[in-house]
Amino acid sequence: MVKMSEKTVEIDKAGRIVIPAEWRKNWGRKALMVKLSDDEVLIKPLRKRGKLTDLADSIEIEKVSDFTDPHELRKIMYG
Repeated sequence: MVKMSEKTVEIDKAGRIVIPAEWRKNWGRKALMVKLSDDEVLIKPLRKRGKLTDLADSIEIEKVSDFTDPHELRKIMYG
């Protein structure tokens, strides 16, 4: 069962909203926002950056020329 929660917040003059602190407690510093329709927006937290070894054998990367260079891998994976 998914626990859902809803909260109404004000939009400030700069067009910003405040996401409640209890929701952001374990989030990283970034979130992905997806506009589903004119009336719906989905906000998905992007968790804190993990180790590259956490992703071993779980994703496919096509643009890497040298897998021994961790800096190149991080740049392509995390932007």
